[in-house]
Order: sequence, then structure tokens, then C-alpha cells
Amino acid sequence: MMKKVLWSFSVCLVSLLVIASLTGCKGPEGPTGPQGDKGDAGTNGTNGLNAGFVYFDGFKDSLKCAGCHNPDQDTTFFTKARAYQWEESLHGGGTAWEENRSSCAECHTTEGFIRKTKNMTVPDIANPTPPGCFACHSPHSTGDYSLRATTSSQLTLNSNITGVAASTFNVGKGNLCVGCHRPRTLSPTPDPTKTATTDTLKITSNRWYAHYGVQGQILTGVGAFQWTDAAAYTKTTAHSANAPISTDGCSVCHMADYSPANAYGGKIGGHTMKITYVPEGSTSTITLVNGCKVCHSSMTVGTSTIDYNGKVTAFNKNMDTLKSLLVTKGWIDTLDVIKATSSSNLKITPASRSGALFNYMMLLHDGSHGVHNPAYANDMVRASITELRK
Repeated sequence: MMKKVLWSFSVCLVSLLVIASLTGCKGPEGPTGPQGDKGDAGTNGTNGLNAGFVYFDGFKDSLKCAGCHNPDQDTTFFTKARAYQWEESLHGGGTAWEENRSSCAECHTTEGFIRKTKNMTVPDIANPTPPGCFACHSPHSTGDYSLRATTSSQLTLNSNITGVAASTFNVGKGNLCVGCHRPRTLSPTPDPTKTATTDTLKITSNRWYAHYGVQGQILTGVGAFQWTDAAAYTKTTAHSANAPISTDGCSVCHMADYSPANAYGGKIGGHTMKITYVPEGSTSTITLVNGCKVCHSSMTVGTSTIDYNGKVTAFNKNMDTLKSLLVTKGWIDTLDVIKATSSSNLKITPASRSGALFNYMMLLHDGSHGVHNPAYANDMVRASITELRK
């Protein structure tokens, strides 16, 4: 028995010595070798069905997540509060973001807008989201809420009038807004020189207008149809040229904070971008005039309305008159729909008279009731009425 134990011990000892001789002891680490070649670039990640789309901007080195993501309410950027305000806006609660086709997505969806600012092709967006925080901002890559897009270069606003050149727009940070709030193309275009009874404009679609993004044109006083025998339209340049609008743009009026701070702060101004608000259970309209007071110091918060010096009242009255004339002629219905289809064309003779319909749709879709440019808007509608009454 003892011999078997000694034999087993000897075998184990020999085995350990063999293993030790094969592995040896670890010596000191040698010098670092030269850096290897750079590896191949990785492939883009995916965003659900939007395979290969790049929306992630990366992280700023000095970014501190707790600046926004913390157990308490964020007191640096008020991110959560801004998000709630945005939900009250047409950007957040409207239906325009369903326009996810490649021709529309660059303005109607966050994903398309990001690609547009990166000078990338905008395809159909399979899973669209409305224009939200990350459309205008890239806080993870910048560490703050500065605007995503460069606003220093001027924009080109195409003309939809025959013989009239395109215009430019450069109103500071407002360029980001007007990058989308500008007109699309139109066909056929109205021609001021086609005044003969033999000149006819044929409209084949009830969407014969420069889209809903005409705010940039109205603000700077361009883009309207002008008859050759009518006086030039006056412009209210203060709404686009005076400081601080010339540097901060649309946000001066649409994103001013409502004062007093404890009243309607999440329902008007800020990221709601709304100028008016009717509180639940009330018939009184609350109007955001804080931005207006930059120039109109006599306006009083809480009592003044946007109808400064009766300009909105005069404009609305004229628009009602113009609409009545267009309905009587059978060019639109009472819901402001143009009565034209591909199978039932709307023919206007002389063709230049179609400018009245063009101006009406432009002012209607501007949505400001003339406030963006009171003098220009009122001259447009009055000239249109005069033309139809000839």
C-alpha cells in the first residue's frame, strides 16, 4: 500500500515539474509596439425600418447628463417644461408630420429635417416623428440648446409669379424657421401681363397655392401678385428689420415668455409658439403681447390685443369681402377650397385676374391675419378686391 502511495506522489510531482518547465515564469513587459493600421469604418446603425439613416449626433466631451436628467426638476434649461409647451404647439399636436414622403419629410418630420441640415438626401421616412426638440437642437453634441442649423446665411424664397425673380430672406435665427416656412413651387403661375380677354389661366387642382409656408414672404413683403395698373404695395419693414427681430427672428414674438410668470405659462408663448389662448371655461382671449412691446411700448400685458390700432379688424373685414367675391365667382367654396380638379378645370379670364385668388390663398395660409406685415397684407387684399370689382 505504501509503495502505491509513493508511486502516485512521484507521478504527480513529475507532472508538476513538466508543466512548470513548459510554462516558465513571466518576465518583465517589453516596450510598446508601433500602432497598428486604422480599422475599416463601421456601418451606420438602423432606426427601425429607416435602415442606415444617421440621426445620432454623438456626445460632447464635457457633457454632464445630470444637467438635464436628474431626479428633481431641471433648473438649468427647464427641459421638461419646454417639452410640455411643445406638446401644446402645432408642431407637437398638429397632423402635418404624417407627410413623410421624401418630397415633404425634410420639413414635416424631425428625421427629415435632421438629414436636411446635414446636407443628406431625404428619403421617405418610415417611422416619422413631428418636428420636435431634436429637429431644432442637438443638445447631446453641443452641450446646450443652441440652434442646430446655421442661421447666418440668407435663404432663397422662390417666386410663384411669372416674370418676378426669387427673393432672399435673412432675419437672423428666424432663418431656421423660414427654412421650412417658405413657399413651394406652383403651376401654372399667374402672369400680370396676361390682361387680354383671350388670355385664360387653367387651374387643374384645388391645391393651387404656394403651400402654407408663406410666412417668410409676408414678413418681408415679397411674393404677392401685383397688377401692372395698381400702386405698389407698402411694406411694414419694422417687423423684419428692427432689432431684436433682425437678429432673433420669429422667436421674439412667438416664443416670448408670458408675464406674469404664474399665469398661462405653459399654454401661450415659449415653445407653444402661440400668440393667443382662450382658457378653459372662458370666452376671453389671452394675447401674448410681450414680444410686441419691444416696439409698441404702449401695449399692456393682460389687456391689449393683437389688434393694434384696429389693423387686424380692418384686414379681416377686407378678407371677408374678398372671399365673398371669390365664392360668388365660383372659384372657391365657403370652406376656402378651390373649385378645380383634373377633370373639372377652373378657367380664369383674363388670366391676370387669377392674382386675386392667389393673393387670397397666400394671406389665408399666412395665418397671421395681416400681423406679420400689416401694410403689405392690407394693400394686397384691397388691390384684389378692386380687381374683381372691375
